[in-house]
Amino acid sequence: MFEKFSDQARRIIVLTQEEARERGHGYIGAEHMLLAVLRACEIGSAATTARALAELAIDPASARASIALTPGTAEHGVSSHIPFTKQARKALENSLREARSLGHEHIEPSDLLLSLTGVATDDPESPVGTAVTALGLTQEKFRRALRAGATYRTGATVAPHFTPQALKALARANAEAREADRGRVDTRHLLLGLLTEEDEFVHPALQALGVDAEQLAAEVRSRPPREQ
Repeated sequence: MFEKFSDQARRIIVLTQEEARERGHGYIGAEHMLLAVLRACEIGSAATTARALAELAIDPASARASIALTPGTAEHGVSSHIPFTKQARKALENSLREARSLGHEHIEPSDLLLSLTGVATDDPESPVGTAVTALGLTQEKFRRALRAGATYRTGATVAPHFTPQALKALARANAEAREADRGRVDTRHLLLGLLTEEDEFVHPALQALGVDAEQLAAEVRSRPPREQ
C-alpha cells in the first residue's frame, strides 16, 4: 500500500510509529497519525499542508501541544511491530481516494489529513475526533484551504516556500483577523502576526531601533480598521 505514498507521506508514517512508541502505546491510532502530520508541518516537511493550516489560523506546534493522550505502558524494541487500529487503517485507505479527488499522483500529507478529518467526523468521541473538534478543523474547511492554495500557486510564476516561522506568523495573522471579526487579512494583521511571534530576526531588529514590540502591537490594535 505504501508504494502509492510520496516520500513526505512515508515520512509521516515513520513519525506516526514514533508518536505511538514515545507514548508507550501498543497500537498505532489515527490520533498518532494526526500528531505526526502536525509534526511534519512543524519541521517543514509538509509545506502544502502547513500553508493550508495557516490559512485556517492553526499553528502546528500549538495544535500538537493541545492534544493530550494518556501514556501507555507498552515496551517496544527497535524493530518491534505495532499494529494499526481499524480507524487508522481506514484513514490510510481513504487517503488514496482523497489524493485522486485532488488530482495527486501520489498520496501526500494533505491527503492524509483530509482522510483523518473524515474518520474523525465518523467517530467524534474517539481521540482523533476529540482532537480535530478542539482544533476547529473540518474536512470541508481544510479542503477549501487546500484548493485556495492551489489556485494561488497556479497563478504565481514561482510558488514561495514558507519557513516554519513564517507559517506561524501567517497563522497568527489569520487568527488576529478572525478575533477582530474581519472578513479578510490586512497588513495590520500581518504586522501583528510578526509582532506576536518570538522571532530571531524581527524582535532583535526592533530592539536595536528602540521599538518595544508589545507597545507597537497595542498601537496597531488601537487604530481603526481599514474600510472594506
